[in-house]
Amino acid sequence: MARDYISKMDIYMVLSVTTLVNFLTGFNARLAVVGLPTIARDLGADIYQIIWIVQGYMLGSTIIQLIVGRLSDLFGRVRLFNLGIAIFGLGAFVSGLSNSPIVLVASRFVQGIGAAFLISLTVTILTDYVPPDRLATWLGINQVSWRVGALLGLTLSGFIIDYLGWRWIFLIQVPLSLAILFWSVKRLRERYKPVEKPYIDWPGFAVFTVAIALLLVGLTLYGYGFSEYSLYTMASSIALLIIFSLWELNTKHPALDLSIFKIWQFSGGIIAQLLYSIGFGASMTLLAIYLQSVEGFTATQTGLLLIPYELSFLVFGVVGGRFSDSIGFAPVAVAGLVAGSAALYLISIVSSLKALIVAEILLGVGTGLFVSPNTSSIMNSVPPHRRGIASSIRTISFNVGFALSLNIAVLSLTRVLPYRIVSMLIMYEGMQENSISMEASMLSNAIRESFKVQSILMAMAIPFTVSRTKKR
Repeated sequence: MARDYISKMDIYMVLSVTTLVNFLTGFNARLAVVGLPTIARDLGADIYQIIWIVQGYMLGSTIIQLIVGRLSDLFGRVRLFNLGIAIFGLGAFVSGLSNSPIVLVASRFVQGIGAAFLISLTVTILTDYVPPDRLATWLGINQVSWRVGALLGLTLSGFIIDYLGWRWIFLIQVPLSLAILFWSVKRLRERYKPVEKPYIDWPGFAVFTVAIALLLVGLTLYGYGFSEYSLYTMASSIALLIIFSLWELNTKHPALDLSIFKIWQFSGGIIAQLLYSIGFGASMTLLAIYLQSVEGFTATQTGLLLIPYELSFLVFGVVGGRFSDSIGFAPVAVAGLVAGSAALYLISIVSSLKALIVAEILLGVGTGLFVSPNTSSIMNSVPPHRRGIASSIRTISFNVGFALSLNIAVLSLTRVLPYRIVSMLIMYEGMQENSISMEASMLSNAIRESFKVQSILMAMAIPFTVSRTKKR
């Protein structure tokens, strides 16, 4: 495909579809976060079931990423993209009808599978259309749509939960999915032409899927106190990942082309994003739990109090992309990591609501400056016929980091308080209205300690970004 013959109108049409999809996934992300304590009370979920409502979505998105990238490189992007929209809407529909934590986790897993197609292929499709020297700018604009969706999700979520019930935070996504699917079918055209013979590495896909699932289950078992079973499970996960790597290196048609990791611009970016994701992943969930379960705010108030972060990202997501195209990705991405790490640490020590909002704004600055520059550096470092798998690996690194972040956060909480007490405090937010209970105070301290750990982990991504600086 020759980029020189792609008109601006073609790019605008593609952008109209990808921004709508990003809006939908952002809308979904923030609706779920604010609704967790309410869902926990209604379904009688404990802390680990609450985390799995989020983690089930991440697991579905993560395991399918491997095959999404390969399928898109073999068969093209558009049909898979539209399939993802349909699966996403189906998962939202079943989630809204769930009557138990297990059913909700399962339906969120299905929704995550749909999201895997969308998250990966929005970046891949844009990369196919947009010139490399403008990619970071367009990615930044595209990311803004996710933040607009998140912003609207935060604004509406509380009202939806308080006045209609938590089920509607999922059911409202069904008509949105149908409308976006109609627009995508009408406007999106395939530009990528596959250059390889179709072959799917099903054994590699199966081993990878089981390995990731065992890793997340092992972390959950450890939190429940089954440390011996947890170690066996995680050891099995590591063994399977080693087997997976050896298989991929020796098969003719690997699901994950490990040879692209020889490109340091790519592999360094993936490592940086993984560490960033571990640092950032649990932050919004922890803030929502803190505001509702410790401070006693309602779902509506919590959604409004998280808006400063989204507004900040909304602005600096575009700024980060423009600066990256002008001066290179590394200085902008490093500035983002420094600001984000400082913000996470600030959240762990502040005591006033005003200071917390300032920290939220700084976190939005940091994430906005990091995401699109790092993403553009990853995508521009690989040849066109590897962009599908590169985008999938990028998303896998984010999802794995996000899931690890959630588990690290829960382990931090349950080190201070038994998980039953943590679950009780989350299900009955506001129980300390008259006097702050000792348990709620300890929960607050545990959340603060988790933010300190996240701050350190995000800062660890800085060397991997600096090391990829090169002369433009």
